[in-house]
Amino acid sequence: MIGRRQLLIGAGGLAAAGLAGRAWHQGLLGGDNPALHAWDEWASQRQAGALKLIGAGVLASSPHNTQPWAFALGRLGVDIFEVPGRNLGTMDPFGRERLAGLGGAIHNMALASTALGRAARVRLLPDAENPGHVARIVLGPDGSGPPPHPLLPFIARRHTHRGPWRGGLVAEAKLAVLLAFPAFAGVKVALFGAGSPAGRRFAALTDDATAAITSDATMMADSHRWFRHDHGEAQRLMDGVTLATSGVSPWLAAAGAMMPAQSAASEGAYWLAATRDTHLPTASLFGLILTQQPHDRRSALLIGSAWQRLHLNATAAGLVAQPLNQLPEMIDREAQMRAAPRFARAADALLDDPAWRPGFCFRLGIADAPANAALRRPVSAVLGPPARLAWEIDQWKAAAGAF
Repeated sequence: MIGRRQLLIGAGGLAAAGLAGRAWHQGLLGGDNPALHAWDEWASQRQAGALKLIGAGVLASSPHNTQPWAFALGRLGVDIFEVPGRNLGTMDPFGRERLAGLGGAIHNMALASTALGRAARVRLLPDAENPGHVARIVLGPDGSGPPPHPLLPFIARRHTHRGPWRGGLVAEAKLAVLLAFPAFAGVKVALFGAGSPAGRRFAALTDDATAAITSDATMMADSHRWFRHDHGEAQRLMDGVTLATSGVSPWLAAAGAMMPAQSAASEGAYWLAATRDTHLPTASLFGLILTQQPHDRRSALLIGSAWQRLHLNATAAGLVAQPLNQLPEMIDREAQMRAAPRFARAADALLDDPAWRPGFCFRLGIADAPANAALRRPVSAVLGPPARLAWEIDQWKAAAGAF
């Protein structure tokens, strides 16, 4: 006869097996994940021609991993389009962060063009009648381009790190690598140590802004819409933030996967605690990307390009990075609500010249463990109809007429 103790142990074993099975179903205990194949596609350099540009573009940083892009491919290059439906709602009411994500994709693609041996010319907002057509990358003939850019290998190594870091000072040599990039018109970068007066002010403002966001039920609902707790949903949608990329340890992520999906309110409570206890106190540096017109579409694209370059440089220097955009998000939310601009006024304390406004905020530092790769839709899922076909025909006619 089976005793009561044996029965309880057996029941516990069944429960543990069920929970472990749920963790396996969440993709946290091994197994192949097709939603991560886009990273391998770029790293293996299997893509050819202009398709390689799109392979790099889909690996760019985007807000909450919304991936707000679509591409049209042609023999002469690639067009990049905004997808407004992939939005953060009240977290990004004017689409400023969405455009920054597109700017990151454009920058990755410009770098990737150097792998083709063809000169690339980037035109931002090329169609005045279609503002959603955010960029056109025109490729020159074979052999016309510069040599492969040294940052190409880091496109597939760059990941947002939301976990605890080591803290401490960043070596001057790493700072030099970090800041080695060409100027972006109308964009400035400000860096300051986490322990400096400016760093302490930034931390206090970011804490305050996070508390404001997490107490706003509408903002948290819009944020929560992009959290993928269920592995099946993550595999199907291939976007958003998961437990594996939320910054918790692998064991905590596995344990969390065994529990029911969290609510928007519980996500907010975790986010506020992580900001206060992990993100702010373990950073080495805080930074702002500034512009005089944060809601101008061109400026927003350039801010995103600057962030992508900074993050790639940080990866090359052995540093880790994470956006901390709660302050500009609350500035936008107050503007949307026509509320008193409390956060906009508070941001003035961070700025040498208040005419330059924060369009993007972040932390940088050193971590003992690397970040996990985020979900990505493959190139095949983001290719749109041949919207550039008529333009390509016109270009060929013009070229033929020149001879």
